[in-house]
Amino acid sequence: MYRGANMDAAQITQYEKMAKDKTLCKTFQAYTSCTRIRSKAKALGNTLFTMELINDCTMDLSPYSKYPEEEEELIMPGVCFRVKSVTFDQKKNRHLITLELKKKVPTTDIKTNLPVEKPTTETTSTVSLKTKINENMVTGPSTKIPTPAAAPPPPSGIAKKHIFLAYAENDESDAAMVQKVKNYFIQRRFRVYHPRKNEDVNTQIANGIEKAAVVLVFSSLSFEKSKSGLKLLNYADQNKTPILSVKIDEDYLPLNWLGAILAPAKSCSNNFDEIMQSLASLEIKTSDLVLERGEKNEPQVVEEILFQGGAESGNLKASFYESGKEFPMKFKFLGLKNGKVVGQGNDKDGDFTLTGEYKITDRLGRIEMQKQHVGKQPVKCQGKVSFQELNCNIEGQWKTREASDKFSMNLTLPRPYTGTGEVIPPPQISRKKGTKVLISYCPCQFEFAQKLSKALIAKGIPAVCPPMKVHEMIKIATQKARVVVPLMSQAYEASNTAKYVLSYVDEAGIPIVPVKAQNPYTQSGWLGVICAGALWTQMTDANEFDKKLDELISQLQPYTTDCDDQDEQDDILVDDEYVEGYYLESGKEISMEFDMFSLINGYIAGEGEDDIGSFVISGEYYDSPVTKELKFEFKKHYIENYDVYYSGIITEEDSILSFDGEWNRNNISDVFHLDARRFEPSRSQRSHVMLSYQWDSQKFVKKIAGKLKEKNIPIWFDIGGDMKGNINAAMANGVQEAAVIVSFDTVAYSKSVNCKKELTFAKLLEKNILPVLLEDEKGFENTWLGNAIKYLDKVNMKNESDFDSSFNVLLQRIEQALEQEENEDESEAITRFEGGVVQGKYYGNGQVFDLKFDFFSLIDGSVLGQGGEDEDAFTLAGNYDNEGNISFKEQYVEKHLIEYKGKLICDEFGGFKIEGIWKAHYGTGKFHLESINDYKDGDDDDDASEGN
Repeated sequence: MYRGANMDAAQITQYEKMAKDKTLCKTFQAYTSCTRIRSKAKALGNTLFTMELINDCTMDLSPYSKYPEEEEELIMPGVCFRVKSVTFDQKKNRHLITLELKKKVPTTDIKTNLPVEKPTTETTSTVSLKTKINENMVTGPSTKIPTPAAAPPPPSGIAKKHIFLAYAENDESDAAMVQKVKNYFIQRRFRVYHPRKNEDVNTQIANGIEKAAVVLVFSSLSFEKSKSGLKLLNYADQNKTPILSVKIDEDYLPLNWLGAILAPAKSCSNNFDEIMQSLASLEIKTSDLVLERGEKNEPQVVEEILFQGGAESGNLKASFYESGKEFPMKFKFLGLKNGKVVGQGNDKDGDFTLTGEYKITDRLGRIEMQKQHVGKQPVKCQGKVSFQELNCNIEGQWKTREASDKFSMNLTLPRPYTGTGEVIPPPQISRKKGTKVLISYCPCQFEFAQKLSKALIAKGIPAVCPPMKVHEMIKIATQKARVVVPLMSQAYEASNTAKYVLSYVDEAGIPIVPVKAQNPYTQSGWLGVICAGALWTQMTDANEFDKKLDELISQLQPYTTDCDDQDEQDDILVDDEYVEGYYLESGKEISMEFDMFSLINGYIAGEGEDDIGSFVISGEYYDSPVTKELKFEFKKHYIENYDVYYSGIITEEDSILSFDGEWNRNNISDVFHLDARRFEPSRSQRSHVMLSYQWDSQKFVKKIAGKLKEKNIPIWFDIGGDMKGNINAAMANGVQEAAVIVSFDTVAYSKSVNCKKELTFAKLLEKNILPVLLEDEKGFENTWLGNAIKYLDKVNMKNESDFDSSFNVLLQRIEQALEQEENEDESEAITRFEGGVVQGKYYGNGQVFDLKFDFFSLIDGSVLGQGGEDEDAFTLAGNYDNEGNISFKEQYVEKHLIEYKGKLICDEFGGFKIEGIWKAHYGTGKFHLESINDYKDGDDDDDASEGN
């Protein structure tokens, strides 16, 4: 009998000790699988066990096995063995261990202190057959096979390794071959990577590659043309993950980027035994890839396709015209799936491959394809798609540099097309190319970003360094960016603003040319995937700045040769900082809010948040040539999560644009609605009216919000009411940038701790507060709320019958506040810290005390923060400038106030320190405060070949 396993040096040494002392023996403690076929066992590890059976001590599993040709047998617990010999085959790099197995003995009678290798795994057939064996062994309860002991789990904190299969998922023939290999792995209980449901491609690649023991690349022409394939292999190459090239077609030779990456990699055929042998030669420890008890390889969701077929299936007829003659196109395979076209065939000019994209709306569609013959120029094909019952007709024009004519394709579908059988993502955004090189940076990189931008402009390269605001960065990327230069570093990778902006840039298809701004540093996670394979320029030595600048310009040259610095007039339909709406799912209405929503020059950009999480959107809007309606489509990309596709029609009433249509995710869809104000250049886009209320008043406040929107008043309010959690980006956007805070005052409002913190924070910022009385003021006049609004001019809206007149008073007061705000100058201070926990010490009366803020931020010259709980809760606010002067006040709710004044010092990794003096009515002293640096330690520098 034979068994293959992976053994380490320590285990081999113990077998060698047993071989020298023939009196030593050991027993099998669990059911152990083996085979009568030597070649099967050889493929399963770096050690081959040959077992000589003295008597009948195994059970034949072949009659019960799903794979009887493997001639599998089961060694029973308690079988005793001795080691006869241990040798090493240098030629095959394999240990050979010969065992002698004796008759079964009770495990309680065996006494030995020598450890032995535990069974590596059990095949799927062994596990599934145990129940069947129990049913057939009826000699008594004692003969039933017990469940073997579970393999020990890996040490805590160590990620489980898996096998990552890289292939062209849209190529049906490739996918079929890969599925066959995958099934072999699954049957043997190897851990194969399956992405989480609705996971976006960048997260799939990051998680899949970073935890992969090996990447099996099934190379093909389709894979070579795959954008996701390019991303994942570049990232695997960057992370030095072992790669095994598995041949699908012996005649295919990978070229271009795929050929370069696979050139040094080991290759093998798609025969499973050969794959296992190749893994062993790569020193992949397959025993670490075995599933633990209870662990499963979760199946992937099977996606429906619009069409698949070929000449042999009889469901496809295609031809093209040239010089008045019709020529057939004979397809070996043609597939239309998820908006993609892939195919292979031949015509009068020889063999060709076909790739492209299609989009279908309201049973009509458009298609763009490229037919590539070997050694010839490509043929571009564009046409229309229409449906009639089971027939899909594609008609259009083909074109080369020398000639053009028409083509047609008739497809017979497996079922009538209804428009719901397949969710088709929209095509790539057809953006108007910008003219600028956009520098993408994080707060601690502002000075370097400015220096780089000015240096590029001095060299004649139109560059822009936008303000440190995610809204502005996305807007400028949408309107003006021809290419984006991210300043890669630990701080950049940890920055939420950087993640938002570059995720949008990647989704919108804007070219990326990275700069490595920290050494040593290696990008990973979301940033590593987006920038994988891109040629970067290292700019970390100030003495070599000019030299590296020239290198960067050479990298930018392909994108900037036809750029000029003349900005075109923008056609702005919407440019709003607060847009709200909802979508329906499973009968439930779910709100979604946008912190930025723009429709400019035919394309859509934005960012916001809903119950699922934070997201960015990218898409386009256009006039329908058929219905003359204004249509739109955009993709909502949840950061490090999945994508949802939206499409519909835009209508307008009284300067309010309504977006109505359907959202789609996989095979799930429902309706949604958004409202946004039409852009008016005269209206300030910065200030808004914040509506502060407690949950019980939500219905009334929504009515006020609707009336204000009808008057084109920019509003902000927490749709859930009663602001929750710490002061975060929502609080900063709501309070700090408000021209006026309208508080809807009730007894319930006065009892809300969060409302108290919110209004206290507004007073600390010296904001214009407009109280609206919804109940008799006597109910809360002796509370913190009564004291806060005691001397303020109030609007009485207690009586519903006087709503119209009281609303007019409220509207007049709001418009006055907005006009006043528009005349104030905006801060020019640089954002230094996007927000987080900070800590430090303060000194007083000869003692040292801990100082900690749960949230602290330095944004656009403003200091914002909060800390404490319940009665000890406090908020803080203040200002800082670009020279490092900083001052802020810490206000305990209904209690004392502490003033801080000092010097702000920022480092290159996104952190900072503040040193200065604190002062209160009871004393004064020194303090220091610093951010908590939770970035990982830098890696060693990359090889010179990976960048410039």
